[in-house]
Amino acid sequence: MTNSLLRVGRIPYANLLPIFHALTTHFSLENVRFVQGTPSELNRKLRAGRLDISPCSSIEYGKHPDRYLLCPGISVSSRAKVMSILLLSNGPLKRLPDDPIAVSGASDTSVALLDILLRESLGKRNRLVRTHASPKEALRRHPAYLAIGDEAIRASLDGTAKHMTDLGEWWRRETGLPFVFALWIVSRESLPGRREPLRNFARTLLSAKRIARESLTRPEHLRIGPDWMPKELRTAYWRNLSYDLEEEAEGLLRFYRLAKKIGRIPSVPPLRFLELA
Repeated sequence: MTNSLLRVGRIPYANLLPIFHALTTHFSLENVRFVQGTPSELNRKLRAGRLDISPCSSIEYGKHPDRYLLCPGISVSSRAKVMSILLLSNGPLKRLPDDPIAVSGASDTSVALLDILLRESLGKRNRLVRTHASPKEALRRHPAYLAIGDEAIRASLDGTAKHMTDLGEWWRRETGLPFVFALWIVSRESLPGRREPLRNFARTLLSAKRIARESLTRPEHLRIGPDWMPKELRTAYWRNLSYDLEEEAEGLLRFYRLAKKIGRIPSVPPLRFLELA
């Protein structure tokens, strides 16, 4: 029966492709139903109780920590460049005008991160305007556009903008810390009836992470990438990403402190995890 299936969010971006490839090729998932969506869409579905566990924007946990637990030991993070969270601009970053900046409607964490970096690094308070326009169209109307995921990578390949700023690299330069873009988040609402399936899936997820990491050391990983992405770029991109959470937690808490400072979240949440034993 459909209602007995564990409802698992799936972001269709290249950043999570190694994890989902490992999940679907190495494990039996007959009790899992994947629900695809952008980060902002999956945030809303998890919050509404329409998902049991999902990779979601890290800011979502910061906004509603009482509703969630975190899957331990896994994230989508960068320790320097991220390559898929880019501020595309018509002029150099330091000469960015005070006009509104367009931001992808698919993102939540990256919008908060941009707000923090503009304020803390440049002393600017540009209004951030969500749009579903293409990067080129957004840049005709605004001095800059925040692109995420595959759209950002495509824009970097196409030369869409005269200037590009990698937000992972910018954050690292300002803080010296990794940045956690996404977390695997569990709905507390699902726990009473689905605690064991959730624990089992979380353990499977950690095994898939190990398989994904090992696959990146072998040529086979190049076969799973999207055709539009050059093979050398796939290698650089996935090796720049971290799927861990242990060392990254300090960067996550710094992000939450700064998000609270500028009013993006009400308080700095404690990191509470699903117990796997």
